[in-house]
Amino acid sequence: MFARNQIIACVVKQYGTGLYRSCVSLNQGNVICLSTHDDEQSATETINQFWQFWEACPKGETRRPEDVSLFIKSISTIPGSGEIALAA
Repeated sequence: MFARNQIIACVVKQYGTGLYRSCVSLNQGNVICLSTHDDEQSATETINQFWQFWEACPKGETRRPEDVSLFIKSISTIPGSGEIALAA
């Protein structure tokens, strides 16, 4: 079996806080938290918007973790989206 990078997107529930984080991993060892929400539905919608953004970008143009900042900036003005954090 050959190795390849797979994009993983998920909603993470933070127990004890009642918050939900929209997260993506573009490659091994890299996780990006896109936003924090009060409800799971809003966090899931952020993931759906991320996939639309990702598919709309030409391959090779926006395919690095650093380029996801374009998407993060576009959602940072949406009501209900909270803090944004990057983790490696």
